[in-house]
Amino acid sequence: MTEILPIGYVTMLQAAEMLLGALYAGLPDLPSVKALREEQGMPVRDGPVTDRAIAEIWKAVDAGALTPMAVGGRPRRMVKLTPAFTKQVPTLRNPRGRAFTFLRQSNLAYHELVGYFGHDISNVSIVFRETEIQKLARRLMRARRAVLKSEGQKKSRGRPSRQEEVVSIVREVIERGKILNGAGNEGADTASEQKGQIRAAGQR
Repeated sequence: MTEILPIGYVTMLQAAEMLLGALYAGLPDLPSVKALREEQGMPVRDGPVTDRAIAEIWKAVDAGALTPMAVGGRPRRMVKLTPAFTKQVPTLRNPRGRAFTFLRQSNLAYHELVGYFGHDISNVSIVFRETEIQKLARRLMRARRAVLKSEGQKKSRGRPSRQEEVVSIVREVIERGKILNGAGNEGADTASEQKGQIRAAGQR
């Protein structure tokens, strides 16, 4: 059954989907995932990719950049969760868990959650504010671009630089000048020709 969420909030999986573009845009899917999507039309997720996105969400929670909320109960209500509380709930932070299913009475977090939502905690979900996830996605995208730039993988924009070509010609002129020094008019003509090449390279 589709979860009914408060306006402006997303589930854990929805939040992870929002981060995938920032983390993996431009990278190809795994062959197995691509085959299932294209050949059989199955809406499958790339497990390791989604796992990393969920890990980034919890890192942001611990850093104070995201606020996890629990929603559920009758009447329906929302409760802010602290990072410390989420660490007490078994498998809540596990990419395959993401729920309060394994919370037992022996756990102190169980009694706190029951105090908010009643004894049926099976319908309690963890959600995040959509605007906070969008901010996290932009931050991850900036970080990824910085890494690509430092590794020399960022694609150049606009016209290509002529600096390397000009430097190469200048070096050639210097070397020929050493050889042709004192060769009279022939040396002067050659030097003039090389200067013309430098100007032409710089104007391209």
